[in-house]
Amino acid sequence: MADFTEKNRQYFNKLAGSYKDDFGKALKALAEQIQERRLWISKKWTDTDAGKGEEVKMMEYACGPGAVSMALVPFVTKVVGLDVSDNMVDEFNKNAREAGLSDKMTARKGDLLAETVPDEISGPDFEDFDVVAVSMALHHFAEPDVALKRLGDRLKQGGTCLIVDLVPEGKMFHEMHPDMSEAAATVKKHGFTMEDMKELFEGAGLGMNFDYKVIEKPFEFTKNGTTFRKTIFVARAQRP
Repeated sequence: MADFTEKNRQYFNKLAGSYKDDFGKALKALAEQIQERRLWISKKWTDTDAGKGEEVKMMEYACGPGAVSMALVPFVTKVVGLDVSDNMVDEFNKNAREAGLSDKMTARKGDLLAETVPDEISGPDFEDFDVVAVSMALHHFAEPDVALKRLGDRLKQGGTCLIVDLVPEGKMFHEMHPDMSEAAATVKKHGFTMEDMKELFEGAGLGMNFDYKVIEKPFEFTKNGTTFRKTIFVARAQRP
């Protein structure tokens, strides 16, 4: 595992136990935004004409506790979560069990950015998805372009890649929040513009039906007693 990925694994392993408390308000707001935009994300769900009676598979990469998965699981037949953090995988599976959804959604440890993708996250169970999603994690990836390419390869033809992440604010994370230096050490890029995302999607062969929308209301979370407000975006594109 690359050094940068290992930093992220260690950081999020520490964060996992308090994640819902620290980010609960933001996670709830995110889930609401995702559900409101569901038909913008994709037309293929188990309750739509495009997906009714068919298998509809979704993967959430860098899934954390599974906020996007929980928002969309009512409208798919199966959700697969992947994360490099063992403890975040445990949180995802715990949330699925508590919601009575373990039969539909499960997570396991896996690194799609590894030089060689491990056999345990290869094969039919990890291919041909209708939707792949990455929420509030792309800025933690050492190589976002590689990530988008490997995620795109997991999509069916016509499948959608959904990215939720930060709108750039002009300053580096550690300049705005010097008390969060440990978090800053896991951040590779401090947000993505519309132009950034268009270039990343097109470079990954996901140039169809691109769109990028800024969510007007800033997301709030509290860490170490300080409340932070961040502007985020949702972006989508499809595999032709």
